[in-house]
Amino acid sequence: MPTNDLSKSARTRERIMTAATEEFAAFGIAGARVDRIARTARANKSQIYEYFGNKEMLFQAVLERQLSYVYQTVQFDPDDLPDYAGMLFDFAMDHPELMRLVLWNGLEQKREWPLEEALSLPTQVRRIRAAQDAGHVGTDYPADFLLTLIITLASAWTAANPFGISITPDAESRRPMLRKAILRAVQTLSCPPRLNSVKIGEMINGSQKAV
Repeated sequence: MPTNDLSKSARTRERIMTAATEEFAAFGIAGARVDRIARTARANKSQIYEYFGNKEMLFQAVLERQLSYVYQTVQFDPDDLPDYAGMLFDFAMDHPELMRLVLWNGLEQKREWPLEEALSLPTQVRRIRAAQDAGHVGTDYPADFLLTLIITLASAWTAANPFGISITPDAESRRPMLRKAILRAVQTLSCPPRLNSVKIGEMINGSQKAV
């Protein structure tokens, strides 16, 4: 009996999280409605409050899970920032709901991303700075500025970004070209000068062979 109850509870929580992800991505925190989430999840409103506390805490649970997923899927390697940018671009294009959640979080809550320290953006900045000190990453740009450039480039063409889709409305059909351009741009931005021309040449040759 207890095992069945736990299983049922876990399934209900999962339905609530799925419904809440869609609701928050579409309407933000202020516009989201707990009754709609409950209806979509086939759950009672009281269960949402029991499991998550309130609407803001439910949003944080949704955002935390989504960000945990992206950090598990997109592996950050300061010694290969172009590859990181490519993986981040793919994830952003495939999961526009995450980008919307991040935007809503910044607009309405102005909170830090709820990430473990080992996965946080400040940690990534420190790792890039260490790679710069070791000569693996170029020093034309400060580490925090460079990471911001990479994330911006990788997420600029998702459906959640009004500028990207306005400038490039056919981004999905041009996805391979955009991905290749992002990799080359990040290579130029991040590679030490002595390696830049070699690396870019390798990337171009590899792309031509793939075609």
